[in-house]
Amino acid sequence: MKSRDDEEIGQIHSSRRKVLGLLWKIHFFIGLLVLCFGMLCNGGGRKYVSADPLKASMDCQKLYVNVYSISPEDEGAIICCTDHFNHWWNIFSYEGFLCNSKIRSIPLSRSITRFPDSWLLPLVPIALRLLIALFGKLSNRPHPNPHDLWTNTKRFIFHILIFQFRGWGLYVFLNMIEDIVLSSNLVSNHISGSVTTNQMPPDLRSCWYTSWLKDSWYNDIDKTRSCYGLPFDFSDHVVLFFSHSFPSMIFEASFCFLFPFLPVRCSSFTQVVDMDGSTSRRQENNISTVASRSEFSPMAFIWNNLLPIMLLILFLYLNVVTLLAVHSTAAYFHSIGEVIVGYLISLLVQLPVGWIIWADEWRHVRHLVGFPMERQHMD
Repeated sequence: MKSRDDEEIGQIHSSRRKVLGLLWKIHFFIGLLVLCFGMLCNGGGRKYVSADPLKASMDCQKLYVNVYSISPEDEGAIICCTDHFNHWWNIFSYEGFLCNSKIRSIPLSRSITRFPDSWLLPLVPIALRLLIALFGKLSNRPHPNPHDLWTNTKRFIFHILIFQFRGWGLYVFLNMIEDIVLSSNLVSNHISGSVTTNQMPPDLRSCWYTSWLKDSWYNDIDKTRSCYGLPFDFSDHVVLFFSHSFPSMIFEASFCFLFPFLPVRCSSFTQVVDMDGSTSRRQENNISTVASRSEFSPMAFIWNNLLPIMLLILFLYLNVVTLLAVHSTAAYFHSIGEVIVGYLISLLVQLPVGWIIWADEWRHVRHLVGFPMERQHMD
């Protein structure tokens, strides 16, 4: 039979999970809308790769070529980035968003897709929790709770497993399937964009933009037996954003929302251990964190105000930067078919992580991957 404390704690977390469910759905649809807007801007038949403006004898800061164009004279075949696109008002044009140096200079906008940033940044909150829990255990401090080190460790392992999906599931298993399918020519004519096999140059090295590419990219031409960037390649970056970055960030943000850094004290009767080892039940007047005992202390301000605000700012900033990268990927660097396939693959991670966060039916899985039972987070 549940005590009055347990019932009240359960009601608190149940209401918070409902809020989390709504926030997760809003986040899910915002990401999907940004992706769809990027595909709409692409319009189909566009997939740009970076080229060397010096080799092309063009006065460009950056040069991009559309691999689906038959010749450089085709509309949209070349995007030559000049100083003209560096004004803020040009970011609303198709070429301006890609070329604008102010967009490219946003901190983390270029490294968010690269290791180690793509791994370390989403792990900042859980790493901080682990350090705090380890310090509390080694120093015999009463807080964090004795459960924190183990639950944080399980959650850290869960994050690593999410990251491994992209590494092993995408690069190893799915790439093998993709190579088999494309080598059989069953679907390459349908999903590679507007270019079909009979439009490919008979000489694989006669692609009009090949001489403009970086020297190291010639190896890719030999491997694919086609023009660089032309074969179907489901969007790895879409999988990165939607099955790696977003799930990890929102999973840990949800944990911080459900479980503050300091445990929650219930408003009714709470069992406590006295100095002599005996137990007693004391009544509290309101629901608060343990830090409220020293409400005006600097440590209470750090735990309850400063640290959560800093993590919230980091969460929001990483989401904005990642959404900008989502738009760029869908609008410029992959065909619509490649983006759709990448997004469908990401659902294998997105949906289960969302259900773990807020679905009551997944409460046992939630506990298994590092969410403590509500009572465990009590003082």
